[in-house]
Amino acid sequence: MPRKTNKHMLKIISFSLFILSIILIGFSSTSIAASTTYEPAINKGTVTYTVNQYNKEKWEDTVDRELEPDDFFDGDSDEVGARSRVTIKNLGDYEWDLYDALIFFFDVESFIPDDELNQTETLFLLSFLSKDYVDEMFPEEHDVWEALTVQWDFETEEFEESPDDKTYILPIFKEPKNYRDILDDYNEWALSLNITMISLGIEPFPILDGDDFLWLLIKSGIFTIARPFNNYLTTLIDKLGCDDADVKGNTLILERKGEEDYLIEVTFSDQGIISSLIIKNDDDRVIYEIIQDKTDIIALYVFLGAVIAGLLGTIYLLVKRKKSLIKMRE
Repeated sequence: MPRKTNKHMLKIISFSLFILSIILIGFSSTSIAASTTYEPAINKGTVTYTVNQYNKEKWEDTVDRELEPDDFFDGDSDEVGARSRVTIKNLGDYEWDLYDALIFFFDVESFIPDDELNQTETLFLLSFLSKDYVDEMFPEEHDVWEALTVQWDFETEEFEESPDDKTYILPIFKEPKNYRDILDDYNEWALSLNITMISLGIEPFPILDGDDFLWLLIKSGIFTIARPFNNYLTTLIDKLGCDDADVKGNTLILERKGEEDYLIEVTFSDQGIISSLIIKNDDDRVIYEIIQDKTDIIALYVFLGAVIAGLLGTIYLLVKRKKSLIKMRE
């Protein structure tokens, strides 16, 4: 009787260990599947954008009565047909910290009005923006791929030979979750300064949630993502805790509130850079649209096609002439 009991217990223990191992393997495989390796897709070359649509009346009624597109996207971006251009030169590995984000994402220097403060007050505030101060208070660094580019602002005339920004950086965070760390550090930094800002009669730095930060990234003009794009965007809005953002394929959709509710659809190209930006009202009518301009690419293909056709024609004539000479000799 005891032997049968022992065998029965051994079977139960073995079966339990088997089930436990399956559960552990399941957890392990789930963890592995959830971990994604991202990689940059950006290449050297030139990308051109054009303002394709702008309904000024609808913009004022829906988005903002006080601000126009050029307040968001700079240059002549409030003019249909205006074009912008970015030339990507190279890509390298770097590290970004809060100081980099304060300058490139949040543009905090623009919040300090020189004409409202005396020199002492200006220098005092600028000390909180210094790299030494910010690095000491917020030392965490994040791995990025950094594309070095030059940029021409939106303009209705032909592009000047010299770009408007000779050093224009497109950072691609290697982990989208790091945007959350940047946002948390920024809010903490802003809160520490806002009492001082208010005491000086200056508008305080805004405290941002995930949705606000996402829109800020898009307006910065340097927001770039890594492949797989859908996974990157989905992870990003999840980590930021966005309530008014969604992802469909390579398109990021934001719901915003201005004069009325409106939608922003941002589509990313196969390089992970923004290829189109569309603003719509609740009736799904386009208010504003920036698209990647394919004119230069089409012109290049037409030129190459003409060159190839010319070469083929020349080869055909040479072959025909050779055949004629052979017949004459015969």
